Amino acid sequence: MSTRLIGAAAILLGLMGFSTMVAAPAGAATVTCPPMSSAVCKSITPVAECVWSNNDGTSTALWGWVNPTSDTASIPIGSKNRMSPGSNDQGQPVLLGPGTNRNVFTTTFSGSSGSWRLANATVTADGKSPRCATKPVPQVGNVGALLVAIAVLAMGALLAIAARPRTRLVTP
Repeated sequence: MSTRLIGAAAILLGLMGFSTMVAAPAGAATVTCPPMSSAVCKSITPVAECVWSNNDGTSTALWGWVNPTSDTASIPIGSKNRMSPGSNDQGQPVLLGPGTNRNVFTTTFSGSSGSWRLANATVTADGKSPRCATKPVPQVGNVGALLVAIAVLAMGALLAIAARPRTRLVTP
């Protein structure tokens, strides 16, 4: 095995280790809710950040959440994580990390309001919500997809290095 190949493998492992650190801070746990008995399950709250009128009878809302604990809540789509009106699953996250998480996802709804039930709280986006300055686009991507993309790019680089033709110096 060449030193370049070993170096590329080390870079790949380093990226994978770094991505793990980014995804799960040291000491943090992922708590499954329900049951809703843990502190993270009881204290997480949804946030309707702003609403944009689409001028076609629909509105687009930008959503986030606040998790005041250091743990991540895992709340599956269902009675404790649902959107309305419409389908319960409208792209909202099921893993809700710590801190204030802004610009996470959008939903479009017809009528006067849309709501997100998360854990033990419900927030409504309607005519009383702040108006978005521009049509909202979520700024937080899918972390899992990002990690997969990094791993695929790193593997591609590793394979390119391994497949590269080698030249040998011939000494007289």
